[in-house]
Amino acid sequence: MKNRDNYLITCLVILLDEVIIISIIELKLVVFKEEESMKKNLVLLPIFLLIVSCGESPIVGQWKRFGDEAEGAVVQVERVGNMYHGKLIKSAGILDKLGFAEKDIKWRDVEPVAPNKWKGKDLIKMVDHEGNIVSIDYKDVYFTLMADGVLEIRKFAREAEMVGTVQKWRRIQ
Repeated sequence: MKNRDNYLITCLVILLDEVIIISIIELKLVVFKEEESMKKNLVLLPIFLLIVSCGESPIVGQWKRFGDEAEGAVVQVERVGNMYHGKLIKSAGILDKLGFAEKDIKWRDVEPVAPNKWKGKDLIKMVDHEGNIVSIDYKDVYFTLMADGVLEIRKFAREAEMVGTVQKWRRIQ
């Protein structure tokens, strides 16, 4: 009887060990599946970010100029092919005096060069003393969307300027 009890106890211990081992294996499988799920999520995250970043560029929308003599002008930026164009939808201040009009393409051939940075061309008009337009040109400019949401447009210094001209625009739509 004693041998039989010892045998049963030994079988019970072995069985209990197997249950514990099986439980540990199942737990490892669960952890492994969680890790695999996390790995899949980590693999899918860049793809998701790529899809999101392939959405509309942050330069698209309506921008209102502020802080200078052209304050109040509004440009609507839209995608045109692989680039962006900014159409003047409201002229204001000095731009009125320089012959700018609604529907002028104020910014053209705008293309991304880095996150929140673009290069393109800005419409420049010159007038005579009577207000007649004497020249129209597009100058190279660089666009930067600042952390505070302000779009800065810079052109490099020319002739008498010590530093390049800076325009500041705030998104309104």
